[in-house]
Amino acid sequence: MGKLGSFDIPGLLMWFNSLDHRPFHFHAKKTGKWELRIFFLECSEGLLAYEAKWSKPKGRGPSARDLRLILDQVLRHREELLKEWESKVKTEVQP
Repeated sequence: MGKLGSFDIPGLLMWFNSLDHRPFHFHAKKTGKWELRIFFLECSEGLLAYEAKWSKPKGRGPSARDLRLILDQVLRHREELLKEWESKVKTEVQP
């Protein structure tokens, strides 16, 4: 696991799994509340491309504020995120 180095958002844990799959993504977690996969190359102005891995209580995910903070940083740091993916992640080999 490699901690995200491109940016930091207080209250969130963000990382790349060292052995992971495409599409390019990182994980963001608010401890005890939710975890997301953020597909950073698919994000655009006004659209955070993500998938919820889990949330507690069930069905309650991140706030609009959290999503906006993540999107703002992804759009500012997309090139650094791609470089981090390439240096920290080894993709799983598909049979």
